[in-house]
Amino acid sequence: YDRLLKVHFPVPGELDDLETLQDALQQPSDGLNPELHVLLLSETAEPMENLMGCASYEYYPRGNHCLISYICVAEPFRRRGVSKLLMSTLQKQMEERAAKPLAAIFAETHASDVEDGIMDPLERQEVLASLGFRCLDFDYVQPPLSDQHKPCGGLKLLVKDQDALPREAIVSYLDDFSGSVLGWKEESWKEDPWYQKQISSLPPLILARNQRPW
Repeated sequence: YDRLLKVHFPVPGELDDLETLQDALQQPSDGLNPELHVLLLSETAEPMENLMGCASYEYYPRGNHCLISYICVAEPFRRRGVSKLLMSTLQKQMEERAAKPLAAIFAETHASDVEDGIMDPLERQEVLASLGFRCLDFDYVQPPLSDQHKPCGGLKLLVKDQDALPREAIVSYLDDFSGSVLGWKEESWKEDPWYQKQISSLPPLILARNQRPW
């Protein structure tokens, strides 16, 4: 956490605190809420020595899709295929965990005109594109991260190794994300303007484009 995630995600509010991640890792699967997985890659047999990179992702069993939360590589190990190895390990894990092929592997990134002061957004887009991600062609609004947060714009939703997704896959993702943070009981987010506007604008098939900038 301190040696990789905090170094690469220093913006306040961008990185979950350690206690939140630890609690999520210990939560049993209930078939509804997301399962947190963390991958670590070390240069040696000792997993906490010479850390090369890590990836954190959530598997949503209800919709049978994944969301990449964080992926980073320590500077001395960049351009050595670490990110691709992490992604291939993720896919192998999901082949064992999921009952059928994943509907999608999602990721988020800043739009090309959004600066976060950490990494040039165009450079980040190139890295994600090299891992097989494409940008879904619709006006994505990230669901609130809690009932104390507002929906977040300025982001793009990406999908790995697919040229398009049906509308139902996007709706499933938005519902799974929203339900996991806001609670499933009343599905209150479905009445919110940000959700209704986003859903109503989705075509039957959402194309995923490789051409950048996104």
